[in-house]
Amino acid sequence: MNSTSTDALASAARQLNYALQGSPTLDDAFRTLYTTADERRRTPLKQLESLLRPAQPNVAEDETVRSSPYPTLKWILSLVPTPERSAAAVFQEFRRQQSFSAGSVAVVWSEFAGFITYLGAVLGILIVVIAMYAVFMLPQFSSLYEGFGRELPSLTQFAFGGRGSVFTVLLIGSLLLLVFLASFIHAVRGRLRRYAPVAAGFQKLPLVGPVALAYNQYLWLSCALLLTVAGVPATHALRLAAQRSNIGEVEPERADERGNGPQSALAADLAVSAQLGKLDEELQFQQDAAVDVFLTALARCRRRSRLVLTICTYLLVAIFVSAMYLPIFSLGSNI
Repeated sequence: MNSTSTDALASAARQLNYALQGSPTLDDAFRTLYTTADERRRTPLKQLESLLRPAQPNVAEDETVRSSPYPTLKWILSLVPTPERSAAAVFQEFRRQQSFSAGSVAVVWSEFAGFITYLGAVLGILIVVIAMYAVFMLPQFSSLYEGFGRELPSLTQFAFGGRGSVFTVLLIGSLLLLVFLASFIHAVRGRLRRYAPVAAGFQKLPLVGPVALAYNQYLWLSCALLLTVAGVPATHALRLAAQRSNIGEVEPERADERGNGPQSALAADLAVSAQLGKLDEELQFQQDAAVDVFLTALARCRRRSRLVLTICTYLLVAIFVSAMYLPIFSLGSNI
């Protein structure tokens, strides 16, 4: 669901509001709209109608629907007593939020693509060179040193000999860390497009945990704001959105009694605003602030992961180069 289709859906939702003013039922309103709409406007009308209708059993969603915010919007509208009258306001707020999502998708990729690609290429080449050296060169050096009654240098044995498992574990560990980071970033990009949460387990992991938590908190506040715009009471909207966003149970009115959870301070601010009758305004402010928190967590993750992976990769390259040439440099002293 790109920005163009969102604009079309927002326009269709406004037209539906106009049609409902002169139609006794939702079916009559849609019939009126289909009668007056041209072929270009029928597509967003059909998509809007499917959003407002109850889900049909045994109807599979295509890949375009699954990779868009469609399921989240349908979930939000399904919680409203009169979704046909709330759709226009929901889409208006959703269009505002999409500007952040579209920009963040580009930022997520640009922040990580360069160094992930570079370090992945370095590790890939290193693995190929190590394999070729171990197959073609190392046996000859081993035979030569055995002829002199000597063993290969210790560093060479560490990298390729009986203790080679340690070096192999370091190499595989670095490669797995790189693959994990790349898959996590790819997953975050996809969830940004779909308004879907990151798995709660990611929130406890080093490097990526703060990013997962910041994103899920942003999604929590965004979904809660969409629900309040649709007409759901703010405190109830926060609870529903928290469950969908992998935040856990949230009770703003009892935030001061709860422990030091990751969202306890935020919930406390919302609780004070609720007591002052300004929860909607505070929710809007916190949702905007969550954007900056997510982008900051993303930048920190990039810096730290790049440092860790660069050190690991260069250390492995240095060990391999030293282990590869050391038998040559030590050969003279063994003759």
